[in-house]
Amino acid sequence: MDKKRLVLYQINPRMFTPQGTLGAARALLSHIASTGVNVVYVFSICKEDNSKDKRFWSNRQKQSKTNNPKNPYKIIDYFEIDEEFGGNIQLKEFVSDAHKLGLYVMYDLVFLHCSPNAKLIERIPNGVKRNENGELKLNHYNFAVLNYDSKELREYLIENMRYFIREYDIDGYRCDVGDAVPLDFWREAVAEIRKLKPNIIMLNEGANKEYVQSGVFDLNYNGFWNLTADKDICNYIKTTYEERKCNGIWFVENHDTVTDFGRVENMFSSKICDCLYTYIFTTFGTPLLYCGEEIADKNVHSMFANKEHNPKGYGIDWSNALLKHGKRRMALIKKLTKLRKTEDVLAYGNLQWLETEKDMLGFEREYHNNKIYVYINFDKKAKGIEKKGKILLSCGYNGKRLNGAGFVVFKNN
Repeated sequence: MDKKRLVLYQINPRMFTPQGTLGAARALLSHIASTGVNVVYVFSICKEDNSKDKRFWSNRQKQSKTNNPKNPYKIIDYFEIDEEFGGNIQLKEFVSDAHKLGLYVMYDLVFLHCSPNAKLIERIPNGVKRNENGELKLNHYNFAVLNYDSKELREYLIENMRYFIREYDIDGYRCDVGDAVPLDFWREAVAEIRKLKPNIIMLNEGANKEYVQSGVFDLNYNGFWNLTADKDICNYIKTTYEERKCNGIWFVENHDTVTDFGRVENMFSSKICDCLYTYIFTTFGTPLLYCGEEIADKNVHSMFANKEHNPKGYGIDWSNALLKHGKRRMALIKKLTKLRKTEDVLAYGNLQWLETEKDMLGFEREYHNNKIYVYINFDKKAKGIEKKGKILLSCGYNGKRLNGAGFVVFKNN
């Protein structure tokens, strides 16, 4: 496994298929593999608390208006897959089939907090933080906060990480709000699980560079957290890059952004979105696709909606795959994933910004005297661009000018 050539695809099971199960998602693994990605990241699927006591619902959960008592990040049992997603057997079958297709599988760990009704609280009473009166200490999500001063809790969570590698052959962990969990715990835990799987992928949701520079995590979870139509896209991209360029994951959407801000495909034209995908695949870092982006899906998505709590018809509209805009996006994603996996410059090269006209991005990637130049025009007007070498990928470039919502990637040996 070359971790510099990873391309991730995130599955939100509730949105991925009408059934919302891992079994149904398993039937579409060949589609995922056809995009050229090599990692499937399944967001939190552990057994959720289904209590209707809204004192322990997060504000996001209430604001979703789905009235779903279940929250994928309010876990009641760390060792069980929720029956809504098909249970433990479907996870085993899912991972097995993914491996047959050459896909790694990454699984979500939620180790900052748990449900106030979580089984571990009864088993390890000091495994959660408490107020002076002995009541559970809740965070701003209204969840119980895990107590890393407890040796028993640490051993419990490390065994949980071992369990999913040993029993299900999981290839990596995305660690929810990972850098709010003490780094010394992760050092201990990752040292243990690397005894089982030395090359396991570790992804921290956060921007603390020390978590990567320490060698514990391979990647930080970075990207467009709140990209909206009123933002200066070029300036926003550059600012985000400088803030979070330490081995970062880059995405246009993920389960959080689609829940909180809506679909980017509805904020911008489909061709501007193509420009965004071109950026995340050619910049320094690792690209992540959220399910449905590869076919330009516009449907409303939420981590709280499911087939029982689905008032607005959430979920991927797979008919996009047969339409012109969906076919165009799929073709682009396939070209971009191929570039990421075949061009050493994109995997290992540094990045330097180039001077460009307003509303345009330009940057150079260099590795072992090989260079790739990327120009992306977010404006409506065409811009002049000199040819820099062999064209690897282009849209709207005629050799001298780059059309609005166009891009071009050159290679110069």
